[in-house]
Amino acid sequence: MKNRFLMRSAPICAAALLSSPLAAQTDPESQNSSAPDQSWTPSNTIVVTGIRQNYAIDVASVTRTPVPLVNVPQSIQVLTDTLIKEQELNTLDEALRNVSGIIPSLSSELVLANPIVRGFEAELFTDGLIGYADTAVADPASLIAVERIEVAKGATSALFGGGTGAPVGGLINIVSKTAEPGTKFSIRGRAGSFDTWQLGGDANLQLDDNLSVRLIAEYQDAEDAIDAVEIERFYVNASVRALLPTDTEIIARFTHSRVEQLEYAGLPASVVDLPGVDPFRFSGATNAPPTVVENLSADFSLSQPLGDNLTFDFRARRYENDFREFATTILTSFFPGTGSEFPIISAQLPAKVDEWTLDSSITAIFDTGPINHTLLVGAQYDATDYEAATGFNLVPLGILDFADPDSDLDFGPIPPLDTFVANDYRTTAFYVQDQISIFDRLHILASVRYSELTLRENLGGNGNRETYKEWDPRIGATLDIVDGLAVFAGYAEGSRLAIFFNNPDIAPKPERARNFEAGIKLGLAELGLSGTLAWFDSKRTNVPTPDPNTFFSSIQTGEQRSEGIELDLIWEPNSNWSFLATYAYTDARVTFDTVIPSGDELPRVPDHAGRFAARYRFIGGTLDGLAIGAGLTAASSAELTLPNSVRSDSYIVFDAQASYDLGPARLGLRIDNIFDEQYFLPYQYLAQSVVRPGNPRSAYLTLNFDF
Repeated sequence: MKNRFLMRSAPICAAALLSSPLAAQTDPESQNSSAPDQSWTPSNTIVVTGIRQNYAIDVASVTRTPVPLVNVPQSIQVLTDTLIKEQELNTLDEALRNVSGIIPSLSSELVLANPIVRGFEAELFTDGLIGYADTAVADPASLIAVERIEVAKGATSALFGGGTGAPVGGLINIVSKTAEPGTKFSIRGRAGSFDTWQLGGDANLQLDDNLSVRLIAEYQDAEDAIDAVEIERFYVNASVRALLPTDTEIIARFTHSRVEQLEYAGLPASVVDLPGVDPFRFSGATNAPPTVVENLSADFSLSQPLGDNLTFDFRARRYENDFREFATTILTSFFPGTGSEFPIISAQLPAKVDEWTLDSSITAIFDTGPINHTLLVGAQYDATDYEAATGFNLVPLGILDFADPDSDLDFGPIPPLDTFVANDYRTTAFYVQDQISIFDRLHILASVRYSELTLRENLGGNGNRETYKEWDPRIGATLDIVDGLAVFAGYAEGSRLAIFFNNPDIAPKPERARNFEAGIKLGLAELGLSGTLAWFDSKRTNVPTPDPNTFFSSIQTGEQRSEGIELDLIWEPNSNWSFLATYAYTDARVTFDTVIPSGDELPRVPDHAGRFAARYRFIGGTLDGLAIGAGLTAASSAELTLPNSVRSDSYIVFDAQASYDLGPARLGLRIDNIFDEQYFLPYQYLAQSVVRPGNPRSAYLTLNFDF
């Protein structure tokens, strides 16, 4: 297969790396040394000094207040910069596999599918503000400038919104690295399988006591496990941080990313087991123009103390997205295949987003007798202009035979655009939240958001001019059983406009969601144990579904429900070891629909999924600076479409990592799919029964220099 090689020595290397801790002798004094930069819990955790280094639950920016996560009645997970670095992660989908209940969007699904949290689509935020898109095109092109990744599960509409509304399934918040005190530089190079190479750098300059600037950039060029697919990524992040004499902190950021890749439409599930079918062959015309996604944003934030325990915060962002999608794909609803042969059509789908978001809030921390309050009051305005067009060539380019390695097609002329859409979305919202602690033992959270969501269909659609008024409450409580062990329960609602709706006679209504959850939270610093065990029950209503009485028309009578149990656990008994374990049981189904049978499972969502990862760091002695890790990721089978027709198979794959620190240099190794398991992942492409083969055994080397 072209440009796809296997590292024959990878299993041997991995076995050697994983066996070395058995013979390692740890310097007893090294267990007392601190290693604050090597933790899989948040980087600014509470550190308890003593016989050994311990870590405790910390705060996350998705809570919008400085309240410990153990006191928040919601399942929130944080992936830190250390975990990202030690697992040698390169893309958002790789990182999100370390959180229970998430089905990430694959890099090749970039313009087609949002990540899924607890069975429902989630939204991507950056530094607490949304970058609107009706798909996951806001996915960052690189993790080089990511400080941490925060995942808040369930309806999170009380404090977040923009674009078409607020998250009803959950949100994924990407926290950016920002200019900070001190002057430092780093250069990073990476190379490996699929002719991958990338080069990045990070320069932070402290210009004076109160002013710092930072520039982070990376370029990547790679091929894919899928034949003929080439990927080019560019990312730049610039930031300035200033502290004024009035104690005002100002941060300004600018980011630009560009991803260019030949778009892959997936492998028809019906051909996977046919003789002669290479699962890694490209499923279309190899000379199609590449799909290009560009994101540009500039944001400004200001934090001003107004007195003791009183702070004013203001944030503003300008976001621009432009993507030009070119595709060749099967379209089985019009052209069903026969055996391994399928007609292929071509299409282009350009889209453009221009968005302004403003958010201002005041946080007050005060006591009323034995009760401590953390009060947040704020307002938000979002103006989003969305333009898109489609052009399908419904005359097939020809027949592609998936069992014939020489079968190929010519893309031909780019299909002309024939359908145009231009929508304006406006959101005005006000929110208030009070987090109450009673005798530092019982913690109650209550919040509510009032939103006015305005839809204006300027081109295409039905010319709707609608404004919806929505109330989204949230309430919950956490009770400390003992220090570091708490039980919690919460309820939340969410709302957002329906974006895939077509009815000439009816204006769309906002989709609604409600979420119950309850569980246990751990923050046992003495044991280095932290995590969450949660039960949840989520329901989504007003889901667009086909109108049985009118062709190509929608009505909003659909209802979906997701129930399950999730575990996210991190155990760091000392500075040498880190363990991560996740598990999710998710029962996500259609509960009412006009066409889809009730009881059908939601696509891409396995009943069971989980991950286990371990890391051992040699501290002191002759092996000081060496670290090794290993992990496994597993999932049961999942449905591919609604209505249900075909399931993907279950899978389990193993990975390993190693690194060696020597002064300013760090050498990292990552090996994926150690045993070269052949498996297939559910794939989202025009709601068809397609899969993507998981990558074969692959390996990557990273070399980093810090100055």
